[in-house]
Amino acid sequence: MPQESTLLTTVPFRKGKQVLEREAGYTPGQMMAPPGTVCDAIVMDFECQVSASAAVATALTMTQRLAVLSLFTFNLKLSLAGEQTMEPWQGTTLDRMRLASLRILELDAEGLDDATGGLARTYAAGNNTVSFRVYAPTGHVAKIRESALFTGLSPEQLLDADMSVTRGDADPFRGANASLTLSTVKVTFSPGLKKAEARRLGLPVHERKLTNAESDTVSTPDGLVLDLSQEGALLGTTLGIVRVTVGGITVADDPATPARIYADYLRRYPGVSQGEKDITTSRTPLYLVSPGPLTRQFAGSVAVKQKERTTEWAARVLYLPLPSHEVVMGMVQAYAARLEPGRSVIAVSTAMYEGMQVDDALLPYCGMTLFRDDEEGYGDYPGLYCSAGGTPYVYVPEQRQRQAALKVADAMRKTPMYPAGNKRLVKSVVLDEVRWVPGAITAPGGFAVMSRVRQDVTTVIREAVTSYNAALSGAL
Repeated sequence: MPQESTLLTTVPFRKGKQVLEREAGYTPGQMMAPPGTVCDAIVMDFECQVSASAAVATALTMTQRLAVLSLFTFNLKLSLAGEQTMEPWQGTTLDRMRLASLRILELDAEGLDDATGGLARTYAAGNNTVSFRVYAPTGHVAKIRESALFTGLSPEQLLDADMSVTRGDADPFRGANASLTLSTVKVTFSPGLKKAEARRLGLPVHERKLTNAESDTVSTPDGLVLDLSQEGALLGTTLGIVRVTVGGITVADDPATPARIYADYLRRYPGVSQGEKDITTSRTPLYLVSPGPLTRQFAGSVAVKQKERTTEWAARVLYLPLPSHEVVMGMVQAYAARLEPGRSVIAVSTAMYEGMQVDDALLPYCGMTLFRDDEEGYGDYPGLYCSAGGTPYVYVPEQRQRQAALKVADAMRKTPMYPAGNKRLVKSVVLDEVRWVPGAITAPGGFAVMSRVRQDVTTVIREAVTSYNAALSGAL
């Protein structure tokens, strides 16, 4: 079953209510959240002043209400060190953001069906106030059981964020009824928070549009894909039989159609809300993350191939990206840049620290937990060390180096079964340390592809083994 939402809205970010003439939002250093929390969503409360030249007793249709949401566009960019960035949301209109919120947070836009002061209200002659709320997901994947343990943006990540909402030129109210005119729009931004037991750097949910002209196949970026859908309603879609693979593993094939894929999903997850079911009036689902523990999820690119190409691809994907070595280092370095002079941090894998049972291929999506040099836990685990204003590098505590050296020596003892020593066990000893270090996996193949972090950890342990017994240097 999906995890209960832990999102709590708090007081707005500084600036409070902003007049949205063309653009409103925050530049780096302005989005401040309380320590000891992580942000699962940016909460946007809109207040629209609509003037009516005459009374309008008929409420806007759902299509017209969604047109109001489509007037506003959301952007979010996180700046990292080394000119690295993450851009979770790029020009996403709020009607599309509502669908993402339903899928990821299981939260619908508020005020959409409100007949009193929301978008479904009627209008008296004169000025009228229309209020609604939209959530922009930055964490908490409701269908993943351990989501509360590893998702969410830290206060430090929010300080490095550039966020904006822009307003289009059209007037959807006038388009719905010639008596209505949208005059003033005000918006208040708040962090949707949850408590975090330790300092955390999380990966935000990303959205991307996918097209592949004149091709029968569309593929997502590498990552933990949460939703892949073709634009347009499921009912009446021209998509026929499709083959779906995740990380090269086939999860749907002939005679699978989008309708069958979605019916199978509903059988596995009968508790889908009506709001989420209504997404199929706008999107045709191709791959959906199933409720359950993280270890049951697939990692890697999702590819969908039409058995017979009947339409052009216009798909959208929601996913947690597979971070590169440079992005991982940039995240740690950006955090350390805000430390007081003389301070330092060690970043470790959140999955390992929290004791989560996950496949190695899923470790990159679990983010990092950080320990300052004045906190308990600092120096206890392998990780990435970075001083204030410095550059991150791999760190393995001396006591763990010694333990690893002893384990390697034991593994390389000659036995009848292993007359030359058990190098497979030696590899396991190294990977036990590597798993703790963020950036250990930067390719879809997991540990099948050697990362720079894994190379560095291996070097540290090799030196420890050689110091213990030079004759064992060739074991690694």
